[in-house]
Amino acid sequence: MTGTACHACGAAELVPFADLGTIPVFCGVHWASRDEALASPLGEMRLAYCPSCAYVRNVAFDPAALVYDTTMDTNLHHSPAFQTFSAELVRHLADRYPLKGATVLDVGCGQGEFLRELCHVSGARGHGYDAMYAGPVGEDPSGAVFHSTHAPLDDSTPAFDFVTSRHWFEHLDDPYGFLVRLRELAGDRTVHGYIEVPDACYDLATAGWEVIYPHVSYFDAYALRSIVERAGWRVEATGPLFSGMFRFVEFSVNADGPPRSDAPLPDTADRDRQLTSIAGFADRHHAERDHWRTTIDRLIAEGDRPVLWGAGSRGVQFLHLADPDHRLAAVVDVNPRKWGRYLPVTGHEVTDPATLAELGTGSVIITNPAYRKEITATLRQLGVTAQLLVA
Repeated sequence: MTGTACHACGAAELVPFADLGTIPVFCGVHWASRDEALASPLGEMRLAYCPSCAYVRNVAFDPAALVYDTTMDTNLHHSPAFQTFSAELVRHLADRYPLKGATVLDVGCGQGEFLRELCHVSGARGHGYDAMYAGPVGEDPSGAVFHSTHAPLDDSTPAFDFVTSRHWFEHLDDPYGFLVRLRELAGDRTVHGYIEVPDACYDLATAGWEVIYPHVSYFDAYALRSIVERAGWRVEATGPLFSGMFRFVEFSVNADGPPRSDAPLPDTADRDRQLTSIAGFADRHHAERDHWRTTIDRLIAEGDRPVLWGAGSRGVQFLHLADPDHRLAAVVDVNPRKWGRYLPVTGHEVTDPATLAELGTGSVIITNPAYRKEITATLRQLGVTAQLLVA
């Protein structure tokens, strides 16, 4: 774990601070059979941090272990709360930047919902790239063109005026090289950009259920600013989003005038707060594992039938660490593509939230507090009276 230079600021070597053992590699794959799910691979998670900028990386990450294709489903747009958040983001970017008639390059476009809406609202054209994209390839009525492959980032890449990447940057083995290549492709054009990642300020100050194998890097405010500026871009603005779960950075090159935000950019005080969270993370993470195993056992001993709501990456990590013995009565999710399928490593089956109406549960565990209101409303509609426990 020694001798790894910081990918963000490049100013120091990474220092080990937490060994999480082995965790599921394929958090976004939902298997057709329990046997396939149980055979899903594990990978090592050993975290190290940069004392200069607070960047965090899994130094045990093996890029050969992960293959992104259309069998993966990390789509969040089935949630009304996320739909609202994404629509507000689209309006913000359309109002803030001259996108009418511009070309947007969306790297890691998922199933294309965000790029379609951005093109529709702003009048932009777009190219979306993602190996997980399972929809129709080619031209879309929205003005976007979709490619079911990784973005080539070579001479075949369409010239772009605006680049977006949501929840893909943290997956990259070489995030700095990615930003440098985008800067090279921008050339002497005026280009603006938007990147959104899970906020390490939240993940490393809590139990870390989003500290998952596909996420190679963990960026707090200062580390994200550091890597963007080091790659030759100007940071326009940055801040937390979605109840503090996400962090964005807006950036530009060859742009006239001052930065678009008057808010101060992250500085060493932000870095120092993150370093404090990093120092306590290992103990906090392992304590939370034990706490939730004990809590599940206690609820069952009291006659309850506790369930987990959410079969995304946080849920997969939680189940692996806190319920490996299948003590929970059910795992539910709003995404119908997951119903009747099985989660990696533990083999928990995912069901429709409507099944809770007949289950008799008194406790619903969630791993993402941003969905608390939405889940509470759905439980009320189902006629389920249960306490909501936030892990």
